[in-house]
Amino acid sequence: MTLESECLAYAALSTREVCGLIIDGARLIRCKNAHPEPDRNFRISDTDWMNAEAAGEITAVFHSHPQPKLVLSGADRQSQIATDVEWWLASARELRKFRPVPHLLGRSFEHGVMDCYTLFRDAYHLCGIDLPDFERSTGWWVRGENLYIKNMAANGFHQVDAQAIQSGDVIIRRAFAESDPCHAMIWLGDNTVLHHEQAGRLSRREPYRQAYVKLTHSIWRHEQCSSLDLRGIFDDISARSL
Repeated sequence: MTLESECLAYAALSTREVCGLIIDGARLIRCKNAHPEPDRNFRISDTDWMNAEAAGEITAVFHSHPQPKLVLSGADRQSQIATDVEWWLASARELRKFRPVPHLLGRSFEHGVMDCYTLFRDAYHLCGIDLPDFERSTGWWVRGENLYIKNMAANGFHQVDAQAIQSGDVIIRRAFAESDPCHAMIWLGDNTVLHHEQAGRLSRREPYRQAYVKLTHSIWRHEQCSSLDLRGIFDDISARSL
């Protein structure tokens, strides 16, 4: 039995949230759920955590959602950031692994490290779709490299008409009227976008202003859009706002 299969089998044993710790990326240590409301939450006791640390390196936290929700809750995201390790989640007989990415709101901009593509990639990761990272050196947007357009089509996205936009679609925008398309924003619905613009501006959620509309180049939708669970974004935003 693989480690992933063992986690799924463990989750299937209870109608409450089960939890455990992955040691050295190879072994599951089952832990007691010490939360007072184990139907909807979990807590690993300090004793279980210290015993696991004595057994090896904790490389991931595992837990289950008895109700079908294969994305991390706001409480999960707060705790994951505190632990700074992968979190594995089982729900509806599926297992998903989440990288310990920072909260989506309030990020400081650093091109190629923490920029608009990083935010877009991390947001999709929290919603269940993994995208590759790619090298992007400063100034690619003035050298005709068109990294967004080339990589969108190569990674499962296709263009859609502005009139058909739906939550989770990605808006590719120019920085100014004559520039190449160089900025990504995620459409959250209700005329709201999530994005991370430039140095000196924190990542944020804000209205899709008319100035942005005028600079819009194209709108893209992933081929697995039906698998995109936007609760991954909204729960993280709620957790960051607390």
